[in-house]
Amino acid sequence: MDAFGEELNTLLVETYRSVGKIEEIMLRDLSAGKLSIPEMHTIECVGKGGDAGRTITEISQEMDITLPSVTAMVKRLEGKGYVSKEKGRGDGRTVHITLTPKGRQADVAHRWFHRRMIHAVRANVDEAEQDVLLRSMRGINEFIRLKLEELEAGSRGESS
Repeated sequence: MDAFGEELNTLLVETYRSVGKIEEIMLRDLSAGKLSIPEMHTIECVGKGGDAGRTITEISQEMDITLPSVTAMVKRLEGKGYVSKEKGRGDGRTVHITLTPKGRQADVAHRWFHRRMIHAVRANVDEAEQDVLLRSMRGINEFIRLKLEELEAGSRGESS
């Protein structure tokens, strides 16, 4: 690998690890160690539904995880006081998940971290560089998405 490739690889790996560590520390401080990163990401997903909340199916689709996994996660978060469940008004079979005040507090703190991270990146690049950075990040994202699909298909025994 050439020098550019070496440095890019190092930066990608360090960035991924650092963001994860920061989220872990923030969650530990915010929730006294009671929230995991997947739980926080579920809170974030529910928060996007605003006052109307989100259904288990909507959460499952956005987060790309199974319905039983979302159901279990919501049950844990409800027990911890971060979300509440309410039957749908029109269809009693539909359950809407909403954030409690404690859940909204966690969501706001998590979004604040992400806004600060984006602000820090944006402060170091001009407009022309922003286009290059976004194009590069889209390429990285696409590579990772395709590799993940390939690996998931392989683990299910599907052939390409």
